[in-house]
Parts: sequence; C-alpha cells; structure tokens
Amino acid sequence: MTSKISHWEKAAASVRTLDDPHEKKREQDQLQFMHRIPKAALASILSGWVYFGYSFKCLLDAQAGGLSGTALKVAWLSYALQLGHALPPGTTHLLALSAMGKAKRQPLLRLDGDTTPGVDIFITYCGEEMDVLLDTIRATIAIDYPRDSYRIIVLDDSVSIKVETEVGKLRAQCKRLYYSTRGARPKTHTKAGNLNHGLHYVSGLPGGASDIVAVLDVDMIPSPHWLRALVPHLLIDSRVALANPPQRQYNIPDGDPLGQVMDFLFDVMEPLKNATNSAWCCGTGFVVRRDALDGISGVPEESINEDILTSFFLKAAGWDIVYVHEDVQWGLVPSTIITHLKQQKRTAAGIVSTAAALWNPRAQTMTSEERYGATFPAFAMSLSISINMLAMIAFPILLLTGAPLVAYSTTAQLRIMSILFLIRFLATLSYNFLGTKAANYHLGLLGIRVGWTVPYQFMTLVRFALSIVTGGGVPLFTPSGLNEDVDLAANVTVPSRIKRALWGNGFILHVAIIAALLNGVAASLGAASRSVGALQVWSELLIRAAWPPVFLIWSTYMFECSVPLSYAFNYPKAMARSALMDRDPKTQLAYPTRRAKDQVRIRPSQTVEIAQICYCVVVCLLAFAFS
Repeated sequence: MTSKISHWEKAAASVRTLDDPHEKKREQDQLQFMHRIPKAALASILSGWVYFGYSFKCLLDAQAGGLSGTALKVAWLSYALQLGHALPPGTTHLLALSAMGKAKRQPLLRLDGDTTPGVDIFITYCGEEMDVLLDTIRATIAIDYPRDSYRIIVLDDSVSIKVETEVGKLRAQCKRLYYSTRGARPKTHTKAGNLNHGLHYVSGLPGGASDIVAVLDVDMIPSPHWLRALVPHLLIDSRVALANPPQRQYNIPDGDPLGQVMDFLFDVMEPLKNATNSAWCCGTGFVVRRDALDGISGVPEESINEDILTSFFLKAAGWDIVYVHEDVQWGLVPSTIITHLKQQKRTAAGIVSTAAALWNPRAQTMTSEERYGATFPAFAMSLSISINMLAMIAFPILLLTGAPLVAYSTTAQLRIMSILFLIRFLATLSYNFLGTKAANYHLGLLGIRVGWTVPYQFMTLVRFALSIVTGGGVPLFTPSGLNEDVDLAANVTVPSRIKRALWGNGFILHVAIIAALLNGVAASLGAASRSVGALQVWSELLIRAAWPPVFLIWSTYMFECSVPLSYAFNYPKAMARSALMDRDPKTQLAYPTRRAKDQVRIRPSQTVEIAQICYCVVVCLLAFAFS
C-alpha cells in the first residue's frame, strides 16, 4: 500500500493545468453561463408562478360569474394541461437554481512524464460492426500513455470467433491487448455483467488488476491525450472516484433532423450538476478507481443504466464524481430512425429502472435523502413523458369542442393575462437561449426537439411498469448500435419509403395526431367566425386556438410529429463512415475528420421557433391593446 501511495504521489507531482487560449476562452464562457443561468431560471419560475396564479384566479372568477357545463370543464382541463406542460421543463430550472452562487468548472489538467498509474481499458462489444470495433482498438493502442502502464481488454458479449481472431492480429502492435468473453452469449442489456467479467478477468492477468479502470463503448474513438486528461483528476483529489468526459458524435447528419445531438446533457446539465457536486457517470470514456468499484461490489447489474446506478452507489459510499468538460472521445449516433427510437426507449426505461433499483437491499447504505434525490430524475422524466402523451391526446379533443380555452370575467383580466404570459414567455426564452448558446446553438430556442418520440417512450414506461408489477423483471433491449432494422432508404422510391414509415414503423400515429390537431384548430376557427364584427371574431379566436400558451403547445406538437414524416419524405444524405474518417493507409489508424466534428454543420434550423416567438409576442401585444 505504501509503495502504491508513493507512486501516486509522484504521478500527482507531474500534473499541470492546461494552458490553452482556446480552452481559457471556453472556461470564461462556461463560468459566465454558470453565473447567468440560475438567475434566468429564477425569473422563469417566478414569472410562471405569477402567470398561472393569476390565471387560476381568473378561472375562479369566471366560475363564480356563471361559467358552467362543458365550457367550465374545458377551461379547467385546458388550464391543467397548460400547467402540466410547464412542469417538466421546470425540473431543469430547479437544477439551474440550485447552482446559484456555485459557478465553477472542473479545471482541465494534463499528466506529464512516464510516472503514471496503471489503467485497465475495457472496450465493450456486443455484435456491432467489425470496422467500428477495430477503429476503436487501433485508436486506443495509439493513445499517449506509457505502454507498460495500460492494458486493453476487448470484452466480447457476442462470442465471436472473428472478433477473437482480429484482436489476435492486433496483438502484434500491442502485446498488452487482450480478448475475453463470458463464454455464452448473454442477454444484451447486461453491459454491467460484461464489465464485471472484465474486472474478474484482469485480476488473473500478470501483475493483477491495475489501479484504474477505463471504459470505452465500442464506437468511441479516444483522443491521444484521453487518459492524460482524465487520470489527473483522480490523482490530485483522493475523494474523487470517477472522472467523466462528454460524449461527442461525428456522424450526425447536417442539420440534425432527428434531434440526436446530446449537447443539452453534456454542455448544460452536466456542468450544472458538477457545480452542485451531483455529476453522474455517463457510460463511456470515463476513468474510475478500481478500489472504489470493489468497494461497491463491482458495477451494479440491477439496472439497464448501469452507469447512473454506479454513480449513485459511489456517492453513497462517500466518493465524489467529477465532470471534465473537454472533448476527448468521438462516437456514433444510431444511423437509422428505428435504431434511434430504440435508444430513446432504452433511455426512458433505463432511468426508471435505475430508480427502482435504489430500493433494493444493495442500496441500503444510501440515506433516504440520497435515494429520493437520485429518484427525482426518473420522476421528472416519467412526468414529462406522461404529461406530453396526455396533452397530445387531450388537446385535439379540447380544440374540437370549439369552447373557449381560457376563462376570465372581464376583458381587463384577459389583457393582464396576456402581458403576464408575455413576461413569462420572454423569461423562459432567455433561459432557453442561455442553454442553446452553451450547447453551441444545437438546441431549439423553445426546448429540445424530441417530442415525436414521446408515444414510444410512454409505451416503454407502461411496458416497464407492467413487467415489474407482474414480476417479469426488467424488459430487455438490443444495443442501438445493432442495425437489425431495414433503413427507410432501402426502399428507393419515396412512395415505398412513406409506406414503410407509416405502416412498418408506426408513424401513422403521428399523422393521426397532426390530423386531429388540424381538425381541432379548424373547429376553433369555425366557432370564432360565427361572431359578428372583426373585433369580436378576433376576441373569440384569441380565447381558443389562437391563445399564445395554447398555440405554443399545439403548434409544437404538430412540428414535432412532422419530424419522422419529413425524415421519410426527405431522407438525409448521410455520408459513409469511411468518408468521415482521416485514415492512415499504412497503420489504418483513423480519427474523425475536421468536418465530421464541425459543430456548425449540425445546427438545426430555428425557423419554426422564430415564427412561434414572433407570433406569441405580437399576439400578446395585440391582445393587450385590442381586447
């Protein structure tokens, strides 16, 4: 033990802070964001309370003034849905608010020299494309780290003879490259079991287990300085068990048509969580102390999201986790809309299964406060999915009634409501803009554009709940990297692509939602048009489909439900992976090209959001002036 500590102390003495002008500017921008976002969150929350509180009073006044029957029921349900629709984004506001006065960014470090702790690098594999695996292995072999200080272990859950053979060939370049498998192909969601097998396997290698474990998903290509950037965070702070970097992807199509970019998580949420000492492990590219993992009996296997559950157990054991905001790995997003959907469904079930696992005996060391705090993200996600699913069904019905969707007793109240909503809308827009800017403008100005996946995520939650209640256990998922589905582009003609999208992939549901919303809007227009005089028609339309809070909801659902249909009509021309890589013809070592990593090309169009913003501002002002 003494020699190990001495070795770590020598390595820690070689740690320096990265002196890079670009990174210093990025750090300043991040700290500025950390200072501003809590204030914007507070403004959004307070203005929301004021708006919904006053709207509630107006509804009570209208009821006291004689509003009854269907009109009263529609008004109450519309209010409840608007309030419910505002709650899920509010959970991220609370996280931002908790970072008030805690602006900090994990320093970017480098470990110099050859005095370094040993690292066992696990590359998990489960039947993905062979060239993807080989590129990751070659890049890992080429990392800038002393050769006698790291080993690479390919953990093959597909039990592939071909993989074993290819790894054997690459051992000529790196004698510390190993292949291991559990021997019989297990269920594919148990990445945790594969990692635990790796922990056991390296213990039997010459020299035993290394001090540090590093994990790479099969598609994640590490930068040469990967370990030298992350390991120092464990060396300089004995409380830190795990250092976690962001995940970046290099194959997202131009404009990100499916909303696959993950910058909201890695450029907004994780920095905020790191500032509040609540960072999570995000599954790949991380380094972790071996003794910390041993202290929690290895990687937890009770959840699909083993990374998050590992984070919770480490926290409960008294360890810290840090988020290092530096791009040191580049991977792939699912290349088809169906595999992307699988990933989204797996995420939904994984978060909830993690929460359920926190109540099993293995988590008994966690306090009740820690358990409830860790369960909150699952509650927030389940609430968001459920409310959005309910609203997608209920709003077309409300619109079809033709009844007013906002209640008030005097025109003065309507004018005040319009201004209060405008204030809340602008406050929330300011909050969203700060997040969008921090995420390289990869997010929509009015939120994340993944609403089209809500029906599938909702059904996954229902399936998950039924499975748990009936004792069926955690539902299984195949890795999203396995392209077992026929891509929409396989059907050459647009009509055949549309047919597959509607019937083969179930996107007929999105057509039904759009059609129902359009019918509802038409019903509202029809009800308003029966009034006499332009001002009266305007007033009647305003309190139905044209009311800005209502307009935002139904127009957003229409836009989001059109995403998979637009994808089928105008299939994105994704480049072949080989065209996204700079490859050395001699060594076959390959890294993503500069264009593939370009952050500008994947920025989505903001046209729809800008149109919605202009509409809300103009209509609120007109409502105040002419109601």
